[in-house]
Amino acid sequence: MKQRIHNKRKDTLVMTIEKKYGVDLGYRSDAQLHTVLKKEGLPSLFKLLKMTHAGVR
Repeated sequence: MKQRIHNKRKDTLVMTIEKKYGVDLGYRSDAQLHTVLKKEGLPSLFKLLKMTHAGVR
């Protein structure tokens, strides 16, 4: 993952993250980042993207 990951507000929509980073997080597009992080037990967007790119999901 060579693209720089910027801090995102916790109310950022999954759709926005998926478009920006070219990933499929497997959540509804209208879900908010804080909800996904809580369900995945992760502290940050960086960890979420790292997990997604590693195929851990």
